[in-house]
Amino acid sequence: MHILFILKDFKVGGGVERVQQRLSEQFLKDGQRVSFFVMNGDTPDTEGVQTLGSASGSGIVGLLKSIVQLRRLIRREGVTHVISAKEQANLCAWFATLGSPCKVIYSRHAALDCTEQKTGPSSLRLLYTLYLCGSGKVVTVSTALRQSLIDVMPWGRQRIRYCPNAVVTEQLLQAAQAPLSADLPRDYWLSLGRLVEPKGFHLLLDAYALALRSETLPDLVIVGDGPLLDALTTQAARLGITHRVHFTGFLSNPYPLLRHARLFILSSVQEGMPTVLIEALALGTPVLACDCETGPRELLDNGRLGQLVAVNDVPALARGMLQSLTAQSGVAPSAKMLSDAIHPYTSQHAAQAYYQVWSQ
Repeated sequence: MHILFILKDFKVGGGVERVQQRLSEQFLKDGQRVSFFVMNGDTPDTEGVQTLGSASGSGIVGLLKSIVQLRRLIRREGVTHVISAKEQANLCAWFATLGSPCKVIYSRHAALDCTEQKTGPSSLRLLYTLYLCGSGKVVTVSTALRQSLIDVMPWGRQRIRYCPNAVVTEQLLQAAQAPLSADLPRDYWLSLGRLVEPKGFHLLLDAYALALRSETLPDLVIVGDGPLLDALTTQAARLGITHRVHFTGFLSNPYPLLRHARLFILSSVQEGMPTVLIEALALGTPVLACDCETGPRELLDNGRLGQLVAVNDVPALARGMLQSLTAQSGVAPSAKMLSDAIHPYTSQHAAQAYYQVWSQ
């Protein structure tokens, strides 16, 4: 079996990239040959994984170059199984594998109306109709996201499947044991992600400032980089909370911070299945999450494993923060409950799910 991952780009620290990398590492452990094809020329740093050629370029020209090169590589390298992620890569994979015996999986990691991708529901319906007209299968990263896709394309039900993300690995647990930076507070709440609008960091800052009016809170640490960094730092200054909010930028290993956080807060407006929320549960960190259409409720078992609050609602998020300070906010989930919840997201379990999709 030669498994090829196809990605548009490979952003260091990106959620999709991280879970694809962990899945590739598990396939390697299982004795498979694994390769990556990254359309814009980025190079993953997974040991033992070969990076096949890429056709750097943008727009239609870049897509066409990638399709032509990928078709050649698939034949030359004897690729038997393909996993693509994000829509440009999915589209590239569809054209590149036309007439090929490869078993193809087109994966969907984001909510169907993800505005950051500038792709609306109608365009997505057309794309996924195209994918399902071929011989491949579509995989979503949450059961709710699968149902959302089935609702718009009920005729494709049999070939729209769910596979959990590969999140929990020994490397993750070991990385979390590293020492904390001395530059940050000892008592803090944490949020982590790319600084883009769907992640809701602007809502997080508003809610934190609102909650501060009622109670003394731990400092807030925000880990990540992105186009909204300047806007968020300006917002913090306007709210008068600059001295309480710490922007760390991108960290190659944020897991010690996640492990020791008093609370992890997910303020997203949209998610497919938030990887960092799974990581927080795996490290035993209490969580507060906005109840996005797909992802958090499914993972947190309708609120049994962590607080859920209304999405895009600053007062509700502030109330959740205040409730997290009191013992009355709920009984902490047991170790067994957490273990059972994160088991499907272990790399071994995720890999088996993909094998099963290919075999059916």
